[in-house]
Amino acid sequence: MYKSYLNSREWKSKHPRFLRATGYRCQMFGVKVGRYKGKYYPYNIHHHTYKRKGKEKWQRDVFVLSKRAHNLIHGWLALSLKPISVKQQNKNPINQYPNLLQQIAHTWCWLMGYILWILK
Repeated sequence: MYKSYLNSREWKSKHPRFLRATGYRCQMFGVKVGRYKGKYYPYNIHHHTYKRKGKEKWQRDVFVLSKRAHNLIHGWLALSLKPISVKQQNKNPINQYPNLLQQIAHTWCWLMGYILWILK
C-alpha cells in the first residue's frame, strides 16, 4: 500500500513544491537536486515521519535529499553497509528507525532546510 502511494501521481505532484522550498538543494549537503536549469540531479523526498501520509508537509514530514544523502540515512547511519528500508531497520530491535545517528541527521536536515529556504 505504501509503495503504491510512492508511485502515485498524488505523491509525485507534491515534489515540485518541496523542491522549490529548498531552492532545489539537498537539505543535508546543499547540492543541487531535481530538474535545475535544464539538468537533472537525482533526489529523494525522505519521510522522517509517516504520521500524515498523504498530507505531508515539508519540514514536518519530509526532507529533500540527494540520492547520496538518502542512502547515507538508510545505510551507514542505519549501521548497515548498504541502504536498507525503514521496515528492514525496524526488524532489528538494536537498530530501530530512527536511531540516534539518524535523529542527529534529521535535525541537521531540518536546520539546513530553513537556511536553504531563507537563502533561495
